[in-house]
Amino acid sequence: MPETYDINSIQSLDFREGVRTRIQMYLGSDDNEGTYQALKEIINNSTDEALAGYGKKIEIEVDEKNNVISIRDYGRGVPFGIREDGENVLVSIFTKSHTGGKFSHDVYKNASGLNGIGGSCVCLSSRTFTVQSFRDGKSATAFFEKGILKYYTENKVKNHNGTRIDFSPDPEVFSNGPIGYEYSRICKDIQDISYLYPGIEFIVSNDTEKKVYCAKNGILDFVSQNVKKPLHKHIITGSATDGTDSIEIAFQWGVRNETAYVFVNGLRCPEGGSPVTGARSALTKTFNSLANASFEGEYIRKNLFYVVNCKVENPSFANQTKSKVNNASLRTLATTAFANALKDMNSQYPSEFNAIVDMLTKIEKAEVAASRAREAVLNMEKKETEQRKRKVTSSDKYKDCEKHGQDSMLIICEGNSALGGLLPARDVKTEALYAVRGKVKNLMKHPLDECLENQEVSDIIMALGCGIQDKYNNKKLNYGKVAIAVDADVDGYNIMCLITTLFYVLMPKFIEEGRLGWLRAPLYRLSKGKQSVYAYDEEELAELKKTHSGWEQSRYKGIGECTAEDMAESMMHPTNRRLEVLTISDAQAAEDSLRMLMGTEVEERKNFLFENVDFSVLNK
Repeated sequence: MPETYDINSIQSLDFREGVRTRIQMYLGSDDNEGTYQALKEIINNSTDEALAGYGKKIEIEVDEKNNVISIRDYGRGVPFGIREDGENVLVSIFTKSHTGGKFSHDVYKNASGLNGIGGSCVCLSSRTFTVQSFRDGKSATAFFEKGILKYYTENKVKNHNGTRIDFSPDPEVFSNGPIGYEYSRICKDIQDISYLYPGIEFIVSNDTEKKVYCAKNGILDFVSQNVKKPLHKHIITGSATDGTDSIEIAFQWGVRNETAYVFVNGLRCPEGGSPVTGARSALTKTFNSLANASFEGEYIRKNLFYVVNCKVENPSFANQTKSKVNNASLRTLATTAFANALKDMNSQYPSEFNAIVDMLTKIEKAEVAASRAREAVLNMEKKETEQRKRKVTSSDKYKDCEKHGQDSMLIICEGNSALGGLLPARDVKTEALYAVRGKVKNLMKHPLDECLENQEVSDIIMALGCGIQDKYNNKKLNYGKVAIAVDADVDGYNIMCLITTLFYVLMPKFIEEGRLGWLRAPLYRLSKGKQSVYAYDEEELAELKKTHSGWEQSRYKGIGECTAEDMAESMMHPTNRRLEVLTISDAQAAEDSLRMLMGTEVEERKNFLFENVDFSVLNK
């Protein structure tokens, strides 16, 4: 039977009970993120004082062990005493809703606090909460446990004016998982806030260190701190006001993805809101107008880092946590500020503006190429599927083995002569052969769709049968390993690099799984009668001569010069051969090296060669 639902089912909670049982309504969540929102509410009160022109220093102490935060500002101090109606003002501010000094624009013109709820929510949701106010030689202290006043005192003091609050979030309220403040995270949050208050010192400390954040140039410092590799020299700034509200902006291209920071009266709004809408509109319309282009807005913003700092008399937030601002005036102001800033950039720094236009042109071309590449990959998948259905056997360059699977190996060699030498020496059960003709297409220099049409590239993909890029599936591999067998000379090494690049671009996981190897070809043979030993470089030859004195020496110009017997005793011998697995210990370093050696940037490759090659020995 359902529970009875009548007038006795209706409950009335006072403000304290409401906060403690439904903290999500006030601070956004009942987990650790809610405790950080509590910290922000108290910081907001101190920064509102700074924004109003009172106090040049704010101190934050972090006790990670006991999960206690202390915030001390040097503003005017919270008013205290008994009001005409008998209310204890200091206690009421931190225990009652809609109690505070931010309803009057005569007190705070631009404040991030809303409806007098933030500070009281923190107090009522804290295990312990202490507020001390210092005003003109007097102080008042109120101490609360779980939102209940335990004592209140007033004294004469010599402290500087301001307010100090110490609090520890209550695990009974923030009960959704473990809670705890991290000093490093608080430092990062405070650093971001400091950029909005040029000249204001934010001092964050714990029991071992102290960090001071003070931005001399405001949001310009914020941009320069975050854009490490700018695509143009100057940070672009702008501002706009309608006489009541105002914004200032700063932006620079040079990050990986669009990054926007929106602040309203010192409070960060991570979801942005109306200022971002206005910024995006202006960036698309104005930029295209100045560039005489039609770039997509997302491309224009792709590498852009921008900050919008708003000062608003009556901020309208989407929720109590103030993660998004809704004021329509801010959209208009942002549109104006960004449009004018772009015009200024174009007129003052035309070369920098044109550099961004060039970058966007390349991005647009790259997207077109990527679209063609995606289509080519789909076509390649269809081609693979059709080949599997028809069980098509490749040309005479491809000699399959009898058994497919993880224990089999595809050996990729150079030309028919090498194929002829390796063929009679292979294990026909598990070793397949494929001969490339000429040099394989460079997948880091040519468009992917063009490379996939290349016969060698297509043949190798078809032979492996495992798909490419995000469609790669090692369970579908026809061969568990691939060995590159090329001549031990410059051309051979170049072909090996091209084949390695093919795998890195199309099947990077194949390399990561240790499936790609270099099957080294011998350079020298020392023989005596029917006995032979092989050397793979000059050093090995010198060592062998010490123990094989008087043996006849032969040098191979390439794999094609080796007899079937030579191959069977060296490269194709199951235990004596030199099969070196290619590995990637640092994927980013490997990619950077491959792009430098095999990519389109000539200058970097030229510098590398001049720094690492001794040209004096090349003609010896």
